[in-house]
Amino acid sequence: MNNHTFITDFLTRNDYNDVIVSERLVAPIVYLVILLLIGVPGNILILIIYKNYNKHVYRKIIWTIAVIDLVFCLIGIPFNLGRMFNYYNFKSLRSCQIVAGILDSGIITSTHLLVLLTIHRCRQVCFPLKRQITLKNVPYFIGLCCAIGVALGIPQIAVLQPFAETDLGNNVTGYTCSVAWKGSPQAWKNYNTFLTFLFLSYTLLLFILYIMIGRTIHNQNKKRKLDLHSSRQGRSTIHSHKMTKIAVTVSVVFAFSYLPLYLNEWATKGLVEKQLGLFLFSLLKIVQRSYLVNHVANPFIYAIFDKRFRQQTVNILTCKTTDKDHDKRPSETENSTQKASTSATGI
Repeated sequence: MNNHTFITDFLTRNDYNDVIVSERLVAPIVYLVILLLIGVPGNILILIIYKNYNKHVYRKIIWTIAVIDLVFCLIGIPFNLGRMFNYYNFKSLRSCQIVAGILDSGIITSTHLLVLLTIHRCRQVCFPLKRQITLKNVPYFIGLCCAIGVALGIPQIAVLQPFAETDLGNNVTGYTCSVAWKGSPQAWKNYNTFLTFLFLSYTLLLFILYIMIGRTIHNQNKKRKLDLHSSRQGRSTIHSHKMTKIAVTVSVVFAFSYLPLYLNEWATKGLVEKQLGLFLFSLLKIVQRSYLVNHVANPFIYAIFDKRFRQQTVNILTCKTTDKDHDKRPSETENSTQKASTSATGI
């Protein structure tokens, strides 16, 4: 008993950190490593494949989202692994704030890009005769999304949020790089409350826009059964519906993967992590990082709904040459999609 007391009296912060990493953080670390191994090559595939299809507004936005996703995989996931391996022993407060600010900028930018993608689909499907987002003006919209993301990410860097402190016993304090309200400045709390409101507002907006799109497509299908269309219009309508399915699925994954991030502080107030069992503690750390799934899942979504993406992926993995004649199709398809939408809605 005396020997045990003597040993515990001399435990350092590093010792406590090694214990929690080896005993309680194995599952979250494995989860992050899997996301890293899937996310980096997956998003590189999107950049390679859709680079040839940037004559399409829809895919130009998707390509930009893939750039943000790749940055998240290269910076965000390693950063989170660093936080795990130094759970009680994170040494640089400034690096914690700077990287958190960069990630916030990426989150906000990708959110606005997704809203832009949805507005583009809504205008094409529901208002085909009105002014559309074009290849000429879409770079300005993308630039605006990036500017908003950077502007709203700056407060995370400017407002000095302290480390989360944990009393480990024996006069040892653990310092964690985490999003914690306890001890944080009121300005930081207001900032995160604003981001939560923004996320919920955009989620509601996406929901409303897709209801409008769904109703229009339903009416199109009913009218198409009554009218005779050329095979070209039929293919265009199918292509339009495919793009809508992809956009809907990407939006759903976004909403569900980011929801725990924004509700985390509200849901875990008063929660004492040290009192949680191994399973609940590991699950909590994984759920808190569920937003990373959003930046890894898109290659799988495109592979499910986009036959051309699947074919190009197989060609790349098997080192086969790709058919560059397809490069000329997207812009033509987009135009025919708009015409098909116009015909289908009877406008």
